[in-house]
Order: sequence, then C-alpha cells, then structure tokens
Amino acid sequence: MEKKVTVKDVAREAGVSVATVSYIMNNRTDQKISDATRKKVLQIANLLNYRPSHAAISLATGKSNVIGVSYFIDPNTPSRNMEINTFVNLLIERLNRMKYDILFLPITEEEETIITNRNIYAVIAIDLTHAQFRNLSEKYLVPVINVDMIVKDNLFYQIYTDYPSLILEAMDMLGKDSYLLIDKFANENFLSFITDSIPSDRVITMSAFSEEQIQKLIGKKVIVIGTYLALMVQPYLKDSDMVVISSEENQRVLPQTIRVVHNDISKKANLTMNILLNALNRNFELDHDCKVR
Repeated sequence: MEKKVTVKDVAREAGVSVATVSYIMNNRTDQKISDATRKKVLQIANLLNYRPSHAAISLATGKSNVIGVSYFIDPNTPSRNMEINTFVNLLIERLNRMKYDILFLPITEEEETIITNRNIYAVIAIDLTHAQFRNLSEKYLVPVINVDMIVKDNLFYQIYTDYPSLILEAMDMLGKDSYLLIDKFANENFLSFITDSIPSDRVITMSAFSEEQIQKLIGKKVIVIGTYLALMVQPYLKDSDMVVISSEENQRVLPQTIRVVHNDISKKANLTMNILLNALNRNFELDHDCKVR
C-alpha cells in the first residue's frame, strides 16, 4: 500500500516548517506568510496529493466545509442550461446531506473573472471552456472535480457523460443515417468528443433557434440531445423520426410516441460526490477519467 503523505513530507519538499504548512493549509490569517510561500506550499500539497482532514480544518478554522460549484450559463443554449440546473440541484441535495456548505462560482460572458475565496476546500466545475478552467484551477489550489469536461491533465478528475455510447444506442433505434441535434457545450474537448462520433455533415448545433436550422431537420431522422431541445423542435418533426437522449427522470415530459435513451444524471451526481470525497480524504486511488451513461 502506498505510504500516506504527511504534513512533514510537504514541509520538507517546500523547504518550510511544519507549522508554516499547517498555517497555510488551515487558512490561518493571523500569521505573516508571503503569497509566494503560500502558493508554493499549496502547489506542492496538491502535487503530493496531501490534504488535511475536514475535521482538522474545521477545528482549526471554526468554519464549515465549503465546496465551490462553478458553471457557465449561455443564453443561447436553454436545453443545456436546464440540464446543468438539474445536475446542480442534485449536487446541492447531496452536499447538504453530507453537511457541506456551498458557494456558487457562476461564470457569465460579461464577467469571466473569478473572485478567490480561500475558505473553499474543493471545486466542482461544470462544462467550462479550457480558458475558464485554467483561470479557476490557478486561483484555487484545491481539488477541482470537472464534470462534462475533458481537460487532459492528470492532476484533475474529469467525469462526463458517454454520449457517443448513447448516440450509438439511439442509432440502433433510428438508423445509421440519423442526424445529431445538439446544444453547444462550453468545453471544447468534450464537444469534440461528442460530435466526432457522427459525420460532421450530419451534426447540427442549435446555438440559437432559427428557421434556417429547422429547415435542415425537416424530413430527416434526428437524434436530439436534451429533453427541452426536443420539445422545441418536436412540432417540426415526426415523432417516429426522433430519438431523444434525455436526463429527465419524468419521461412524461415528452410524448409517449417519442423514443428515449436515458442519460443517467443521478448516477453522474453520485459519482461526482464519491470522487469529491475521495479527493479530499485520499482514501483510495481512483481513475481520473470517468465516463457515465
């Protein structure tokens, strides 16, 4: 079994005292420690997978455990926004059950700067661009759990829906000549992961609801990612020509004549929580790349 990293290991690698590491890891503000030293210790602690227990942090600071949740809401992707909101609500329910406090770190087009809060012990980031992710991870030197993101960095966990697998299942129902209708995802690598599973000339990104885009769909077999996107286009298509990849637990939202492939968003929320807890407590060595379907 791999030896557990201790505060002494971090202090030795950083060239500082054990007390200094303890002050920094517990967010003590009553000690004069330079920003350079603080950043160096936090970076080494992260690289060594060292994290003090939540109980120790709470005793040292007298504060509750705070988990940051960061996400991007695009006014042009209403269906995607609804799924993010549903997922965030599932996280809130689970975080509250585990007695965590939650701090929202929303990102908008107008305001991409994230205000640093040193009381945050981990961040759950949902579908951010690569630039937004880098901004976040450089500001918070804590575990960042990435959801519906592919960051290509082994230092961070990434959990994402295995849409190519779900698309193949939908194609088995509808036919290999199906088109894919999708809201734009913010994370560039994840969007490519999804759309690379189908020829580019049969992928339609619904960045905004327009007559031109609707005309491309009429008379075609269409796989739709997202319940609310399906409801938007359903008046223009035959129900028999649609299969919807849906995360809705209540399937009555869609007409019963429309076939559905279920995207298990609750399973993704549970996995996110398990990985978050492990990232904080370092109980097990887990795969940093996790697909969910």
